[in-house]
Amino acid sequence: MTPRPRILRAPYHACSIAAILVAVAQLAVAGVDARILLQLAGGAVLLFAGLGMRVHDVKRNTGGASQSMHAAVATMLLYLVGPWVAVLAAATASIAYDVHRRRSPSRLVGNLPTRIVPVLVAGLAWTLAAGGAMGSISLPGDYVALIASAVAFAIANEACFVWDAMSAIDLARARWRDEVERLPTNLRTTLLECLVGAGVAVICLVNPWAAPVVLPLAASMYLALERGNRIQQVTDRALDTFASIVDERDRYTFEHSDRVCDYSMRIGRRLGLTERQLEALYWTSRLHDLGKVAVDNSILNKPGRLDAEEFEVMKVHPEVSARILASFSFDRYDADVVRCHHERWDGRGYLGRHRDDVPFEAFIIAVADAYDAMTSHRPYRSALDPGLALEEIALGLGTQFHPEAGRAFLDEMGFDLEAAIEEMQDRDQAGDASAASTRSVRPRVDPGDDIREIA
Repeated sequence: MTPRPRILRAPYHACSIAAILVAVAQLAVAGVDARILLQLAGGAVLLFAGLGMRVHDVKRNTGGASQSMHAAVATMLLYLVGPWVAVLAAATASIAYDVHRRRSPSRLVGNLPTRIVPVLVAGLAWTLAAGGAMGSISLPGDYVALIASAVAFAIANEACFVWDAMSAIDLARARWRDEVERLPTNLRTTLLECLVGAGVAVICLVNPWAAPVVLPLAASMYLALERGNRIQQVTDRALDTFASIVDERDRYTFEHSDRVCDYSMRIGRRLGLTERQLEALYWTSRLHDLGKVAVDNSILNKPGRLDAEEFEVMKVHPEVSARILASFSFDRYDADVVRCHHERWDGRGYLGRHRDDVPFEAFIIAVADAYDAMTSHRPYRSALDPGLALEEIALGLGTQFHPEAGRAFLDEMGFDLEAAIEEMQDRDQAGDASAASTRSVRPRVDPGDDIREIA
């Protein structure tokens, strides 16, 4: 696998660690009393609750991102208790929340910067602009300070996401470009949340009993996000059902998309794709054959070989799949993944694209697609033994299949490539007639020969 630029990860995680250490040092110098401890505990509880008010944005053009009320709660806490207590409360809440959600240690550490660094940056902006006043907001004099700190929080928050995307995997495959494309929308949403938090803080400081008046504003924002999320979830369920219906048209390929999706996700995890990449890979692999709705059943279920005209009809289905995904708000990259899922490493695929012009995820789906096709019964042949199918994948590395994606799949399936190569070499040298006969009757997975071998 292409080496990750780990030098980018060091400062990313170091920022959150440094923020925590500085906060501890500042509180130690100022002195920690019962009031500080009470603020710290209360702040951690509030931030934990803010993280729990989470709305998953499942649109594919957002890569499965999610929106919570963390920004609103964090900025409110910042104005009430100051940056150092807020940073420690954010760290405590972040760790507690991820432990509660049973997140992996790497995920727990990876989430810290996005939940701590924005609080610290916004706190510093507020301190500098407001002259260090904490727990006291004077309007209209502090309007500039409020806006400056809210903007600082939003910028720092999105910068953390972009940095994480750039450093999660090699830049050639990272989806940081998607983060950049979403930047204006995400900045606007986060800024609005911060201003809601500022409004609650102002009300609480002027008259704590008036706080319930502004709380419905925050609740309405959350409900609006949740409503949009429910609409998109219905759309996703419809797409999922659509994919199942396409599979059910042919009893030979029933649940084909489910299996291809499972194999693709296993390859993606082994290759260390980011969470956003895996989210997109799930849907592109699950929906890669939607375009078969445009192919007549007589072609899909033909027991013999396809003629040239029928083959051209079948070759259209990736493009139809891509157009369907684009109409459901999938981004252009994801649509191109589906469009290219029959491309080959050597450039002899349906579109004849050079491998550098094919999305990497398309090569992952191609491997999973070919394996499931070979190990499934079809009207024109019986299923291959899984071991023989894996050997075909091994033989196609560097020609039909992307070497890295193919090897990852072989490793995932427990196939010892080196041992298999040695065995085939020994078999060839020995001139094993039975082995040669076995290989001569096994259908090769070649989209230029018969599309249905990897359909």
